[in-house]
Amino acid sequence: MATPSRPRRSTGRSGAPLPSSTSTATSSPSTTVPKRSILVFGATGALGGHLLEALADRGLPRGSVTAAGRNKERLTALDAAGFQTAVVDMSDAARVAELVTLHDEVVLISGGDPDRASQHQTVIDAARAANTAHVYYTSGVRADDDQFPINADHFVTERALATSGVTHTILRNTWYVENFLQSLGGPRHTGVLTAAAGGAVVAAATRKDLAEALAVVATTEGHEGRTYSLSGDVDYSYDDIAEAMSEVLGREVVYRPVSPGTMRDLLQSNGLAADAAAFIVGLDETIAAGAFARVGDDLRRLLGRPTTGLTEGLRSA
Repeated sequence: MATPSRPRRSTGRSGAPLPSSTSTATSSPSTTVPKRSILVFGATGALGGHLLEALADRGLPRGSVTAAGRNKERLTALDAAGFQTAVVDMSDAARVAELVTLHDEVVLISGGDPDRASQHQTVIDAARAANTAHVYYTSGVRADDDQFPINADHFVTERALATSGVTHTILRNTWYVENFLQSLGGPRHTGVLTAAAGGAVVAAATRKDLAEALAVVATTEGHEGRTYSLSGDVDYSYDDIAEAMSEVLGREVVYRPVSPGTMRDLLQSNGLAADAAAFIVGLDETIAAGAFARVGDDLRRLLGRPTTGLTEGLRSA
């Protein structure tokens, strides 16, 4: 990985700077190597949690990784696990800049707020001002395809990185296997998986696999300026998804495709608000249009193994 242009201090457990300690002795008493510090925005989410463990598994000292997020309870648990922690809202430009300045590299896990593109820009601006050695961004597959507005914010962030001059790597993540957990409730009781996805296929991958791929990129060389499109090995049809649900639930589940209008009515008849129902139907239509179909073998190559299968991923989740 690129080495930082100047030594910086890591943050302490409370977010305050530790006393300056930027070098560790090597086997040669006259030679030192800079300590490395990585700041992870979005560390309190599910993907972030997997990433922290993957970085530690790949040999990064937990004390050199700062978990940043808004969930104080989760940060307390991460602190107890040995990671540095920092409370931050990415809308707080001053706090973001303070944290970024204290670290060599930044992982920007895309947020879920409506103004996330603005929040991402805040992090990028801070990284540019601090001369950050490397930024890693978790984007979405086909972010540069304007027929899929679900990824519009991702592409805005990708362009901001490209014009910032900051060394970066983009990882375009596919649909999470864990997203199907939200669909298990109906099939558990009715044996029917209903969706407005037609004959769509989804090359879903587990968050753990995607986090491991990011950890590989962050701990090996040669990824500067690269964009990786990360898909699972298999394009799963909704019949395949129903079959996986059958195995996990221990009862037969079949897929029943419906029109978007019918799906919207079903959701609202079950008590879902109109805007929430419209959002879910919109996701189904996006999936039906091929947004999350397989895009290549980048994920398998980064992992050095096959990706986790759908049934195994659902069971683990």
